Amino acid sequence: MSAWRRAAVALVAILLAVLAAPAPAAAVGPERPRPVLNVDFPDPAVVTTRGGLVGFATGGRVPHAWSRTVAGGWRPGGPVLTRHPAWARDGGIWAVDVARVGGAWLLYYAVPVRGMGEHGRCVAVARSRSPRGPFRPVGGRPLVCPSYAATPLALDPLLPRDRTLPRAGVIDPSHFRDADGSSYLLYKTDRVPSSIRLLPLAPSGTRPLPGATSVELFRFDGVLENPVLTRRPEGYVMLLSEGDWTKCSYRTVWRRAPSLLDWSLAESGVLLDETSRLCGPGGGDLAVAGGRELLFVHGWTCHRTTRPCEGRAKWDHRPRARGIRALYAARLGWVGGLPVVTDWVRRR
Repeated sequence: MSAWRRAAVALVAILLAVLAAPAPAAAVGPERPRPVLNVDFPDPAVVTTRGGLVGFATGGRVPHAWSRTVAGGWRPGGPVLTRHPAWARDGGIWAVDVARVGGAWLLYYAVPVRGMGEHGRCVAVARSRSPRGPFRPVGGRPLVCPSYAATPLALDPLLPRDRTLPRAGVIDPSHFRDADGSSYLLYKTDRVPSSIRLLPLAPSGTRPLPGATSVELFRFDGVLENPVLTRRPEGYVMLLSEGDWTKCSYRTVWRRAPSLLDWSLAESGVLLDETSRLCGPGGGDLAVAGGRELLFVHGWTCHRTTRPCEGRAKWDHRPRARGIRALYAARLGWVGGLPVVTDWVRRR
């Protein structure tokens, strides 16, 4: 038999063996994520402590919850903020962040103020010796607030005023500590277009770095909010929430830039959306527990079950559905410097 015929016979034998082999089993689809805390806990901020984890949510004077482990025993608690600042008005507090700075725990929060309509808010800071409070307001004026609000002039008054942005205030404060130890506050100017800004902070964390002013990192025509920043070897990665928070289409997205201050050429992508089998996964925060990086988000559940709401409704407008934004936790991994959810934490 010639060499080429022997090669042809061998190739046919290989193909027949491949065709006769059993097909690989289809990959089992991921289980539907389940909340670690199935109570209304929107816009979660989570910190790790010696005793476990403490979470904080949007609501009147900042409700909280705590657990010894990420997977089990989350217990809802009461408000951690003692009172609104004297310059603020009554109303719910939105999308807080908590950080340990200089031996104290600092709470950054968006509180209602006068002079900017029903929903206008500005950013304040409160301090506590314990992550579970009580937190007491610091100073006699806002940390961040547009100069046109009816408050004492803020430490960051967003001057000169940008008239291309609506008169709506600022929300979604988020603390970031860089590798060199310097601290910053990210926040969003409310309504659209959305702009994400960065303010260098003094070592105390309660006021701007002397001589510093906030800068706009980027702008987005739609709703882009809840910035959370982390640094990776490949660059700075920011997680954000995009869209209408009342709908299942609300989602968690990411952007990556090589420089803290230049996001003009940032890459972008989607981390979580409805294909994750959640309704409106957003309001995210990052924490580290047990040596693993964790992502906490809220998602709508309906009818007093752990099942996600389904459909195109605005779930805060459907009282019969009894929709709440429950707390979910996922383990986060990194592939090529980009975030991926590796698996979901299941409540014990």
